[in-house]
Amino acid sequence: MARAKVVAFDYFQFLAMYRRATDAGKRIDPKDAGWEPYINEHAINEVAATAIARQKFDKVSPVILAEGQDTDGLYFFSGEEEACLRLVTIG
Repeated sequence: MARAKVVAFDYFQFLAMYRRATDAGKRIDPKDAGWEPYINEHAINEVAATAIARQKFDKVSPVILAEGQDTDGLYFFSGEEEACLRLVTIG
């Protein structure tokens, strides 16, 4: 698995990307068929990333944005707290 860390990401920038990905059909939610293949293909440690996100927010929702851009990846967001985290690869 690739080394990664969860970092703060601008919530309002995320919302714009989220809407764009949704409109383009490039948003992947955990219940979607594309979730597991994306997690496996990118060697994401979903359990560890989710645990970190849950330590920071009371209610957190995971989502993958897969538009073919440098902003693609796994995000965790909380609408109640207007906050967002992004999983980024180290090295």
